[in-house]
Amino acid sequence: MDVGTYRHGIKAYTPFFLRLYDFLVIGIFTRIFWKCEGRHYIGIYRRHAGQRHADIGVGTGYFLDHAGLDESRQQIALVDLNRNCLRHAAQRLQRFAPECHVRNAFEPIAIGHKVDSICIGGLIHCAPGTMQEKGRIFDAIAPLCGPGTTLFGYTLLGTGAPMSWYARALMGFMNRLQVVNNRGDSLQSLQAELSQRFSQVEVWLVGCNAFFTAKNHRGATK
Repeated sequence: MDVGTYRHGIKAYTPFFLRLYDFLVIGIFTRIFWKCEGRHYIGIYRRHAGQRHADIGVGTGYFLDHAGLDESRQQIALVDLNRNCLRHAAQRLQRFAPECHVRNAFEPIAIGHKVDSICIGGLIHCAPGTMQEKGRIFDAIAPLCGPGTTLFGYTLLGTGAPMSWYARALMGFMNRLQVVNNRGDSLQSLQAELSQRFSQVEVWLVGCNAFFTAKNHRGATK
């Protein structure tokens, strides 16, 4: 995918906005509009983050920071196209001495080694295109995957999730700004794209968010 098109979904992540992000997005939007408490995001990290972990689409690093991971053992790779996000998250997570990699999530992501777990959180609803086109992100992570790698994450759905009128109004506004691009994203389309690439898939709904885990990437190598 053209990098210029992809940048529409990350253009809002300026240093100024990243300073507001935790309060505004995590503290207000996710709880009040998307009806999903922070414990759900933190919980999926606690259950599935492995010792060698890659975060793709890092945001501010808030959930990874609060997941209670053992900094003496944890190896973390931060992957994002937006250098602002990488700098912000790396500073927050400096106790882990994370690796930082500038990558386009629609192209093969190689960082020199495989990982035990991958989180794609908040990236899919920002990415342009249909869910079928966004499925290329799951192809792109193949170089990171070994036989036992677990993918997990979450994404804000644009259709098929229960939504209040004010949440729908906010989501429509964000789509018009191209801060998010999820009008046609549904739980079923997400599951279909994951199932094409993984032999073991689980998806579930919390508020307006789809959470997912997937194992056994068909493109994984030893």
